[in-house]
Amino acid sequence: MTILATDRIELRKFTQEHLDSTEYFSWLCDLENVTSIYRMEYLLNISRDEVSAYVNNLWKSGTDCFFAIHERMTGLFIGTQRIGHINWRTGAADIGLMIDKAYWGNGYGTEAVSLACRYAFRPLSLRRLSGGTASDNIGMIRCFKKNNFHEEGRLREHLLINGKYEDHILFGLLKSDIAEIS
Repeated sequence: MTILATDRIELRKFTQEHLDSTEYFSWLCDLENVTSIYRMEYLLNISRDEVSAYVNNLWKSGTDCFFAIHERMTGLFIGTQRIGHINWRTGAADIGLMIDKAYWGNGYGTEAVSLACRYAFRPLSLRRLSGGTASDNIGMIRCFKKNNFHEEGRLREHLLINGKYEDHILFGLLKSDIAEIS
């Protein structure tokens, strides 16, 4: 079921079919993909059962929305988008993104985050989104900035990536930061 779409991608509800796909599990076992989302624990012989339990908890939580990103032209499953840790009382949530590295550098992440913002601020009626990335993840920094997120903080040398400490840059977006949400 398509939730939102651009000319190039669509967000669909993440289903059991996505969970069972070879693509999803392979992304979680790939050093570059896992490093880009700073989930290094996935490299520690994570099992399909552990991944399944994680996704099942997202489905049941009531505070997480989990989407599959599909390329519209081909229908290929190319990534995931999450609106998570929703605080319904304050209207705040965080946002996470994982794109298959074969699709990096093509603007798919920027479009997916834009769609997720639209979904968060419209049907979910949230007022604030936050996200973060390592200071060396130039693509994700650009993605946040192109979607009007503001840098709100920097945790200096907070992340250990490939034996090197990197800053963790924190970004935020208020519904009022976006002039028109279609």
